[in-house]
Amino acid sequence: MSRRSSNATLPVILRCAKAIEPRARYVFDTLFLAAGIPVDFADEPPAAGPWLLYASSATAQPARERCFAIAHHPASWQLFGGPADAERCTMVDGLVTVFPEPRGGFDATAGIAFDIIANAFYFLSSWSERAAGNTPQTRRLHASSVFARLGIPQDVVDRYLDRIVVGIDTLCKRIGSPGWPPLVWPQDREFALVLSHDVDFIPDGLFDNLKQGAKTFVRHLVRQRSIGDTAASMAGLARALAAGRDPYGCVPEIIAGEKRLGVRSSFQVAVGHRHPDDVNYSIGNDRTRDYLSAITKAGFDLCLHGSYRSTENPSWYAEEVQLLTDRLGRPSGSRQHFLSFDYDALFEVQERTGIRYDMSMGFPDRPGPRAGFSFPYFPYNLNEDRAYQVLEISLFLMDVTLQGYMGLRPDAANHTIAAALADLRRKRGCASAVWHPIVFGGARDPGYEGLYWSMIDLVRSTGGLAADGATIERYWRERARQYSSFSGF
Repeated sequence: MSRRSSNATLPVILRCAKAIEPRARYVFDTLFLAAGIPVDFADEPPAAGPWLLYASSATAQPARERCFAIAHHPASWQLFGGPADAERCTMVDGLVTVFPEPRGGFDATAGIAFDIIANAFYFLSSWSERAAGNTPQTRRLHASSVFARLGIPQDVVDRYLDRIVVGIDTLCKRIGSPGWPPLVWPQDREFALVLSHDVDFIPDGLFDNLKQGAKTFVRHLVRQRSIGDTAASMAGLARALAAGRDPYGCVPEIIAGEKRLGVRSSFQVAVGHRHPDDVNYSIGNDRTRDYLSAITKAGFDLCLHGSYRSTENPSWYAEEVQLLTDRLGRPSGSRQHFLSFDYDALFEVQERTGIRYDMSMGFPDRPGPRAGFSFPYFPYNLNEDRAYQVLEISLFLMDVTLQGYMGLRPDAANHTIAAALADLRRKRGCASAVWHPIVFGGARDPGYEGLYWSMIDLVRSTGGLAADGATIERYWRERARQYSSFSGF
């Protein structure tokens, strides 16, 4: 099948209540941005070529032979009018849905007979998390998520997108119309992985190193009952100290290693101290600031590592942005410490303080999507019925997930990483990965320092782009401005 110009638009006609339109447009724009198909919301079908209809009925429509129809079911949107959450899921035409009500008059070969748009909005808006309201627990685990509770695949929105794109491609072939070229990432790459490091620990002399070594000893021997990892980590600590190397900070070493490979990552630096689990260092210390200045001097992407409680009071987060700006440099992105945050408080204050992108949406206990989607996206502001201007680059892979929560040995972790990257490549998606500097000295989680470098090699050797968050944010935002929901971004 021939391909259209990447600028050619797909006309989309909405036949739904005005109150629903902003949310429906947001879903279409989010999905088609990921598919690389520009859309134009229209009132009437085009004179020629394919078009998409979102309506309660596909019958009695002009130019039906050129139409891909998606069922609109007003009842599917009623949940969003109150605090309730979905209580069940159903399989419809091979897809898991929380709003399964079918509509008549939709040909399964040329349309979708349930409200896939309402279902996509449920996951893209993280409705289940937000419906829970204010809770003492601001860390969300996959084990307590709607995905685990109802047995929903984590990439459910990816599957919705695939069904829509396949349907449109099939329609184009049937009517002899050119299709759209696939999404391409910078440098003509097939997929992308954002590299990042959360700076959670910086040793201040021998005492800090020995204290961290004692914690590592207890962690491996007592909690994980691994004599091998205990011995290997202690040997790594002894070698580092004997050679005068930094066993746990490792920021300059990471920068040097990435420079040798010709890649750049994003570094998340913390400045807040309001909880016992916050970081051990202080940006107010000149020695610490000088150590971390290696990030900005090397031209690497600086981000804020928001403190554990920073979204309990948005002014705290704003103070942290300003303090990092004053002491080290203006942060472009952000990730919350321990992935702890209140959804709307986080994105509202990030928007207000000029944070361009976030990487906090991920499960600490499991790899993969937290909103069902394997592409960057703009979270949704329910109160104002619009997208937040902060770009979310979801967290898919983390060393702590693989080693701490899943208990994977390096070989098993490597297989998990390879499978996740293969899936991302198949979908032409983009997500973020975080490897903490504390593992790079060989004195924390033996074998995990090498996984990071092999992960980069695998991305690049399989057609992917390994880049920092700022690179992806600029690229995605430029493309997003073609879509009405994000045109002012």
